[in-house]
Amino acid sequence: MPSVTRPAGSRRQNRREELERRLFAATEELVAEGDGFTELSVERLAAAAGISRSTFYVHFEDKGDLVRRLATTVLAELREVSATWWATADPAGLTAAITAIVEVYRRRAAAFTIITETAAYDPTVAAEVRTLMQSIINATREAIERGQAAGVMRRVRPAETAALLTWMVERAGYQLVRTTDPAQDENVVEALTDIIRATLYTATP
Repeated sequence: MPSVTRPAGSRRQNRREELERRLFAATEELVAEGDGFTELSVERLAAAAGISRSTFYVHFEDKGDLVRRLATTVLAELREVSATWWATADPAGLTAAITAIVEVYRRRAAAFTIITETAAYDPTVAAEVRTLMQSIINATREAIERGQAAGVMRRVRPAETAALLTWMVERAGYQLVRTTDPAQDENVVEALTDIIRATLYTATP
């Protein structure tokens, strides 16, 4: 019986993904412990992840490249946990979606610190974050249009409302979740849910 082997390209991709996960985890841990990302050298990041400096540069152009990929990973998590609400525009699923978003901001607090602080001085990271956030805004706009077509949402301006709500949630996650006591998360979820529900679902004459 012939042996079944995994294609070399698949193995390389798996190794690359595992290395990224290790570097992301090591970087987030160092920042969570109080280190500033700007001051962290590639040598220290690589050592914390258990790899060599040369291996780091095989997979990443520089620290900015690391942050761009980290941003892609973290914001993909936000998209994933919002997917059900985006697909249905069902008000019954809003609380669950907001709860899941807040949980991502809580669990990946150090990652959001790294991304936001790096974007302030690195134009390439800032551009990547804008692109990723725009994809979330677009998905929210489509959900609003879907809800309006189904007659369950108010006739708000979809594009502008999607942008405002998306950035509101982003700021709430960054300012009210990332740096506060986890006991407050439930209050943040309740407040965000109330605001979004009132904006989108409250009927007007």
